[in-house]
Amino acid sequence: IDIMEFLRKSQYWQRSGGRDHVIPMHHPNAFRFLRDQVNTSILIVADFGRFPKTMSRLSKDVVAPYVHVVESFIDDNSIDPFVSRSTLLFFRGRTIRKDEGIVRAKLGKILEGYKDVHYEQSFASDATIKASSQGMRTSKFCLNPAGDTPSSCRLFDAIVSHCVPVIVSDKIELPYEDELDYSQFSIFFSVKEALEPGYMVGELRKIEKKRWIEMWKKLKNISHHYEFQYPPKREDAVNMLWRQVMHKLPKTKLSVHRNGRLKIPDWWDSKRR
Repeated sequence: IDIMEFLRKSQYWQRSGGRDHVIPMHHPNAFRFLRDQVNTSILIVADFGRFPKTMSRLSKDVVAPYVHVVESFIDDNSIDPFVSRSTLLFFRGRTIRKDEGIVRAKLGKILEGYKDVHYEQSFASDATIKASSQGMRTSKFCLNPAGDTPSSCRLFDAIVSHCVPVIVSDKIELPYEDELDYSQFSIFFSVKEALEPGYMVGELRKIEKKRWIEMWKKLKNISHHYEFQYPPKREDAVNMLWRQVMHKLPKTKLSVHRNGRLKIPDWWDSKRR
């Protein structure tokens, strides 16, 4: 509330109604009861799971990665990682989640009985984070189902572990997607596909060594985009996010300039007949 009072009195806010401001709103509940007062600004969000479509949208806002929890796999120089990563599919984390995340409990039952699939209920602690890191580094694929919102930090843990992400989330939006093609280093399944017994594991088994190696190499090449550092370095997460903000500026400037000269209500906002 104090921040909003400060902003409304600011000459910089008043000149554009906040359109040329950037507001980090990365936690799903951030500014929960005040969002409608800042929805013209460029918001930096984790995803759009708890935002009304009228308030936050991909055309205006920037999707940021979570800070990864596991340590980055710096010395990943295995001669044959396809063989040395003996686990086919790995998941360790909470299986009781809200909304789209209820898929986690269902996946636990579907993935039972596979010797090369590790699916474990777990809560975050120093010991479990270390175990998760080791599990990801020895697995070909890392399962990333939706959490309480469409995304979760597990995806970014997988990326910095060079474990090919298997993303099960129908409404996920991804960081830097105008620059990165996630299909080059990730596998996607709809919730319906993932819940079909045997389908997901069967499809993963079909992926040949050559294709997996290509995805593994791509992960090694792009994982630095997910490192938050101070001071920032070229093409790390901070640098990439500012670049994403820069991509939004032309539309922001257009909106500011148009609204500054309009003498009547904007006809684009009126209903068409």
